Amino acid sequence: MRARQLDPASREVARGHFRAAVRSASRASLALTISIALSACGTVEQTTTYYPLTEKTNQTGKNALDVPPAKFGFDLMTLGGFKVKTNGQYKTEEQRKAAAAAIDRYWSEVQKCATDGLQASGTANASQLIAEFPSHLSIEIANTWKVVEGPTTHRRMQAFPSLARPGTWSTARREEDELYILVVPELNGLGPQMAGELNLWLSAQTTLMSDLANACSSVPCIRFSYNNAPSQAWGECVN
Repeated sequence: MRARQLDPASREVARGHFRAAVRSASRASLALTISIALSACGTVEQTTTYYPLTEKTNQTGKNALDVPPAKFGFDLMTLGGFKVKTNGQYKTEEQRKAAAAAIDRYWSEVQKCATDGLQASGTANASQLIAEFPSHLSIEIANTWKVVEGPTTHRRMQAFPSLARPGTWSTARREEDELYILVVPELNGLGPQMAGELNLWLSAQTTLMSDLANACSSVPCIRFSYNNAPSQAWGECVN
């Protein structure tokens, strides 16, 4: 069924109401847990938080949710167009290239899922908006991580301290007021968080109501040429 077309003024009002609802829900919950696994030091999770990581300037239009360039000094650009701040976490050029390729592979999975899910939405420019998304998302590789171990599986994984839930650990985190993801070097959890930020991007550009954060949450983890020992997070990842 095709979405009802709104005049420009009504469309802008609808966008504002939707963005306000998203931010209100974010403030109420502070964290949306996408997947959880227990660790000896607490919970390891992929979370959505409302902690702003930059002092945003007032941008408009399609750049309204972009992290301001002055606040995000990226040092790696993937072939797909993602800006990445590596924080020196990839020690060789081979590792940097492998990580960049893995990020683009995550995107190819999210893009396919999103495109398939929106084909019948009636949003004429959905494919174009999805294609534009990589140039707006900023990805930072965490440098405050450590390897934690689950008490049941005893599987070790990289994780960083959670801002939303002190005493717990996160593998990936995204923002609700900026197109920004923080993720561990082995990129565990990047796919679902990328889907969530794509959903945020689309909701800011169209009145289409979508839930890609859940619909595309099953994006598999991807193993790439990077020595992540002693982490064991790639035990079930695809090559």
